[in-house]
Amino acid sequence: MNKSGIGCENQPTTSNGKTQYQDRDWLSEQYQSLKSIYAIAKICGCHPRTIHSWLIRHGISRNKNRNHSEETRRKMSIANKGRPSGMLGKKHSDETKRKMSEGRKGPLNGNWRDGATERIRKFRRTKEYIRWRKQVIESANGRCQKCGLELPLEAHHIVSIHKDWELALELSNGMALCKECHLKEGKRNDE
Repeated sequence: MNKSGIGCENQPTTSNGKTQYQDRDWLSEQYQSLKSIYAIAKICGCHPRTIHSWLIRHGISRNKNRNHSEETRRKMSIANKGRPSGMLGKKHSDETKRKMSEGRKGPLNGNWRDGATERIRKFRRTKEYIRWRKQVIESANGRCQKCGLELPLEAHHIVSIHKDWELALELSNGMALCKECHLKEGKRNDE
């Protein structure tokens, strides 16, 4: 019997005389070949908790980088649907909220573009930009250049300001679009 009192008689051994699960290389190989703790325990003739404890002793990371099949992922998704998140009914402290906020500002934010947002805001307030916008809208004769409808129009940069500042005030880089077409065009350019 082992320490847990669970019988482990007649266990297969490796060439170095250890039981299979005590051999780090063998256990790692079995576990990495996507065998579960239960399958390995069955091969070794012992309890799954024994395998689990030896995975920990050997420092073999558990369940990291293990790829689930499409069917397993689908089943897990179905099983978790409708389950509340771990934060249901709980609130973050003010300190935690502050830290979360700080972690999303400026260069730490995934959408950070090296201060471009502030530069663009300032740019859109300039007389040159206001003149460009007016000329683009007037050149469309009151019709959306995408759908042709007579709706209130907005000026759209064909090549985004983020991509090329040199084209920001070029009339050839402007289109007059209705709000709906402008939203669609913006989403298309983000892809």
